[in-house]
Amino acid sequence: MGKIIAVAIPKGGVGKTTTAVNLSIAFALSGKRTLLIDLDPAGSCSTSLSFNSDGIKEDIFSVLQFSASLQQVIHKTDVQNLEFIPIKQLSFTDEVRLGKISSNEQLLSNILRPEAFSYDHVIIDCPPYLVGTTNAALIAADSVIIPIAPGQFSLNAVKKIIEHLKTIKRSYNSKLKVEGILLTMYEFSTKVSFSTKKELFKKYPNFIFNTAIPKNVTVGEATLNNKPVVLYDQNARASQAYLKLAEEITRNREVFYLSPTFDE
Repeated sequence: MGKIIAVAIPKGGVGKTTTAVNLSIAFALSGKRTLLIDLDPAGSCSTSLSFNSDGIKEDIFSVLQFSASLQQVIHKTDVQNLEFIPIKQLSFTDEVRLGKISSNEQLLSNILRPEAFSYDHVIIDCPPYLVGTTNAALIAADSVIIPIAPGQFSLNAVKKIIEHLKTIKRSYNSKLKVEGILLTMYEFSTKVSFSTKKELFKKYPNFIFNTAIPKNVTVGEATLNNKPVVLYDQNARASQAYLKLAEEITRNREVFYLSPTFDE
């Protein structure tokens, strides 16, 4: 069965969606059949992959409210080996309804796990909070990538999600692992980046990816052109880092179980 990886952290602006999209493309470019699922109501994955709202008739919300099957909402992309399940921008009423639907903790897992056999990797882009659909994604996932940009607020968010993962593992998903903590927007010469990395290694030494995503102006240029950086300029430093990250995960790097006695 394909590995289901949630990309999650309860903080915006850390490169969560950028990581989900570019990592999915990196897997696909390496020949891995990959499914990207957008669970973030902002719908930024769709923009990155050049989907507009008019071209999306059914989405993951349709699946969760049983008005469409998972197969009916899978969209082909321009990238070979990459398929995509979008989420449309929801009205306030629909967001409330989605929250109620997501209170059925096992719903997404029951829908997704039978389909995961068709893929090498299933990547879920979660919203920047830990309730609702993020909770459902963590219960369905085999592992979690935690992206973090340098700074104290991001470190606080890592601590929060690690505590939450303990609860998920203890109560719902005993096989859940941390795939890795991913440093994004990293500047090797700055004090804040160095201090953030030092603090992460002090608290979570077994969880840090060897690969870090450098701060790179090409990412911003790619965003302005509504393209993932890996497709916009594969030679850019950030692109090369995402390709390296895909290789690191594919090499079956050792991951560590979170346990209720996990020592911080």
